[in-house]
Amino acid sequence: MRFSLFAVPVLLLCLLFSAAPAPGAGPGQTLHNALTRLLDNQPTAALDMITTGTDPATIDRALLSLYIKKDIQPLWITNNLPDSRAQALLVTLQESILEGLNPDDYKVAEILTLWPREDASSLARLDVLLTLALGRYVADMREGSADPCQLNPKLFAAARDHEVDILQVVNEALQSEDLGAFLKNQAPSHEAYRGLRKALADYRELQQDGGWKTIADGPTIKPGMTDPRIPLIVERLVKTGELESDAHNGRQYDQKLTDAVRRFQHRFLLEVDGIVGKKTLAAMNIPLSKLIERIILNMERWRWLPHRLNGKRIFVNIAGFQLFGATDEQVEITMPVIVGKVYHKTPVFTGSLHYLEINPFWNIPNSIAENEMVPHMQKDPDYLSKKNIRIFEGWQENAPEIDPTAIDWQTIGKGIRRYRLRQDPGPDNALGRIKFMFPNVNNIYLHDTPAHALFLKTTRNFSHGCIRVMRPLELGEYLLEGNKKPLKVEQLKKLVESNKRKVILLDKQLPVHILYRTVRASAATGKLFFYPDVYQRDALLAKALFARKPLSQCRYVQ
Repeated sequence: MRFSLFAVPVLLLCLLFSAAPAPGAGPGQTLHNALTRLLDNQPTAALDMITTGTDPATIDRALLSLYIKKDIQPLWITNNLPDSRAQALLVTLQESILEGLNPDDYKVAEILTLWPREDASSLARLDVLLTLALGRYVADMREGSADPCQLNPKLFAAARDHEVDILQVVNEALQSEDLGAFLKNQAPSHEAYRGLRKALADYRELQQDGGWKTIADGPTIKPGMTDPRIPLIVERLVKTGELESDAHNGRQYDQKLTDAVRRFQHRFLLEVDGIVGKKTLAAMNIPLSKLIERIILNMERWRWLPHRLNGKRIFVNIAGFQLFGATDEQVEITMPVIVGKVYHKTPVFTGSLHYLEINPFWNIPNSIAENEMVPHMQKDPDYLSKKNIRIFEGWQENAPEIDPTAIDWQTIGKGIRRYRLRQDPGPDNALGRIKFMFPNVNNIYLHDTPAHALFLKTTRNFSHGCIRVMRPLELGEYLLEGNKKPLKVEQLKKLVESNKRKVILLDKQLPVHILYRTVRASAATGKLFFYPDVYQRDALLAKALFARKPLSQCRYVQ
């Protein structure tokens, strides 16, 4: 949680902290003095509310400035009792667990202990604690609660990129007619987030009911076979709704159970073959606590996006190998995609789609030219001509073309980087027949591919980082629907068949969100889908979300 820094006039501070209670001062003045003493005594440290990644002195100064603007009067106490706004805040902090947050982060237990007390010291402590808890809760909801100290900004670029102004937050809260509604509105409005929130409650209920038992390893179970583990498999599938509770008896692996296993495999992005092999069994044995953790991790990821996503836009889920097109979060098109290999990870970021390019050239990146083209040419001097790749003397647009035989491919090495290798349009072009451009520093874009057989794979991380789409003509039609001159699939197909390069600008740029979501809740059914953590980022995020480090050990402070 980050708060803005506010300067406090030194003279005013001196006057405040040198003030002594007047003779006959009443309870209000006593509480005023108790607040003054607490605010002058490093309150974030005194209340154990230091947030990793933020300088406590910054929060203390912001807090003091806030109370000075309120004449050092309590914000949540009326007539020596917590008021209705304090009650609404306490309820929200207690229910933060429903958002995948930890009520302990907001000192709920201490707040409850202080709540009935009437002495000035306790009331002052309660008031400042509520103020800090409010700021922290809103910051966690608006920008995420993961520890920035442990979030590598290169891997989690979308996280925690907003600054929360404690003065503004508290003033908004106090001025709102309905504080409970104000706090509720801090949550993302995304339907995907709400689906995960409900799933979290459902899976916690399963956990309270005992979860499921571990199914022993053993031979692969195929349809028609009998196996002593069948009752446990049935119990496991009933727990998460792939099978009705009365749909199966005995040890026979019948058709109903096979269909249920297929549904389970689909939800875990496994090969949907109805066979209970090692991978399917391993997925069934994932502890319920681990699935709950993954739900919480993905709720956190949604908090990093703008909380309202209105209008038409494109989403790509790297972990799910899926593209979605939606307007006001109503999904209108979806298709499989291929993403980057483990060593060529597709980054997470947001961009704006500007144009489509029909029959694109492919300017081959230096790394690919050096590491892939040079070795191919060393083995086969005709490789480039076979692939319709030409060489230019430099990267300028007017650079002259050169003959590949003029290069000593056996010794060129990194020297190939001074040349530009370009693959002409055609059926073998690595970008396929269409690419979709949203300029970004990562040089990542959406494009077609000649290797359509790879879409038959369940796990599809095969690219050098760019995103290959399965049905580019359909995507093109969808993107151009809002243009003054929309184009249908057949019209785009004719342009492709012309074999001529053509750029089609969008009348209105569309946001593109490249996401990493390892759990998704179906908007239609509420069912959860668990995707492989292809880049092993869940463990990194879990460490940042569930573990805390002292500020002095913070490596990735932003």
